[in-house]
Amino acid sequence: MAEGIGFFSSLRFRFALLLALFGGLLMAGAMTLVEQGIRQSLVRESVDKGLAVARGVAFNVEDPLLTGDDLYLFSSVGSAVQTPGIRYALIIDETGRIKAADDISRVGEPFVLPPTAVPVREGKDYRVARGDFEGVPVLDLAVPIVAVADPSLMLGEIHLGLSEEVIGAAVRSMRLRLSWLTLAALLVGALAAYLAATLFVRPVNALVRGVRAIGEGNLDQRIDLTGKDEFGLLTRAFNEMAESLREKEFIKNTFERYVSKPLAQQILLHKDQLQLGGEEKEVTILFCDIRGFTPLAEQLSPRQVVELLNAFFTRMVQVIGRYEGMVDKFMGDSIMTLFGAPLAQGDEPMRAVRCALELCQAVAAFNEERQGEGLAPLAVGIGINTGMVVAGNIGSHQRMEYTVVGDSVNVASRLEGMSSPGEILVSEGTFRQVEGRVEATLMPPMTLKGKSRPVGVYRIEGLAADPQGR
Repeated sequence: MAEGIGFFSSLRFRFALLLALFGGLLMAGAMTLVEQGIRQSLVRESVDKGLAVARGVAFNVEDPLLTGDDLYLFSSVGSAVQTPGIRYALIIDETGRIKAADDISRVGEPFVLPPTAVPVREGKDYRVARGDFEGVPVLDLAVPIVAVADPSLMLGEIHLGLSEEVIGAAVRSMRLRLSWLTLAALLVGALAAYLAATLFVRPVNALVRGVRAIGEGNLDQRIDLTGKDEFGLLTRAFNEMAESLREKEFIKNTFERYVSKPLAQQILLHKDQLQLGGEEKEVTILFCDIRGFTPLAEQLSPRQVVELLNAFFTRMVQVIGRYEGMVDKFMGDSIMTLFGAPLAQGDEPMRAVRCALELCQAVAAFNEERQGEGLAPLAVGIGINTGMVVAGNIGSHQRMEYTVVGDSVNVASRLEGMSSPGEILVSEGTFRQVEGRVEATLMPPMTLKGKSRPVGVYRIEGLAADPQGR
């Protein structure tokens, strides 16, 4: 048995337990089906026997019922209850009152089935309902008494109470025998499964040791187990996993959860260029925010708000990834994206503008889907600025986040806040680096919050028509 693994935690025990549970469920299902079949068969047999008795009584009590021969009626029901399995016998007249019964105290009472009675079976000339009679389950069998000369003339009914105690006893006896058989089969099957599992767990020990070492941070692991079976396949997969973890360890420890896949690959290829802690560099910052989201959210449930944001962000992040941008953070219904951090890819301002234009297209496509579902459209405002920032890990030793800080971030955020629905505003610093490659409109100088002087702002209309300007 592997080190540190108890008997009840071992693969052998679990395999045997799983087989035992499966076998138990299978046998339980089989027992249920067999029990239902036997019970239905016994019910049919009991009803058929009761029908023979009831029809005989109904045939013989026609004249006594018409002539008021109560003695004969009582004799008939008395004879009926002598039949094994019949709990009670009643003759009901056409008014629904008990005319004769094995229990004379019930004579004259209106006959009413127990409230718990439910229909079980019905034929052309009989009905069967299941209910409780003095705490004992019975099948109430009702057979009409008709005039021989005129079958359409109803004289009353015969009611026989067919006891289900005999049926229950037969079913319990069968269940007990099957239970013992099932227990024996489970014990033998579990033992066989335990022995078979023992033959397969030995190679697992080497894998356990390797996985444990990786869990402790030692990624220099390789298991030399050969074979063409599933364990050989598992070993090769383990070795490939360890190699992949060694390659990705740098990214895992420093940029987990906030770098896109293309950017992660670039970091892995150029990790020597990355400085942890903080560095001053030129970065293009893009803010994208849903306009009028608060009134829209007030009309939706919290779950619908989350679903809307997830669907929106999924489309936005896909576009950002295509332009090698890094999603810095999600802020409610807005996204902050970086171009040029943590690594510069080249021509960050133009990539940011192209990304912004495609973000607007993605929102339009998203709105077409929502319109088809009868939902309100969304609109976004986008602000872009290029400037010097300090980029690095910010936070505490327990929790750090890679981000950028500086006045350039505030400018991008202010531009986004001033943009109208569907509008892309860029700062003069960004426009100077994309001039000639985009169609833009110079806006009146704007005084941004926190700025004493107006800032030059341009509204991006699209890409330039000149192919060389791209």
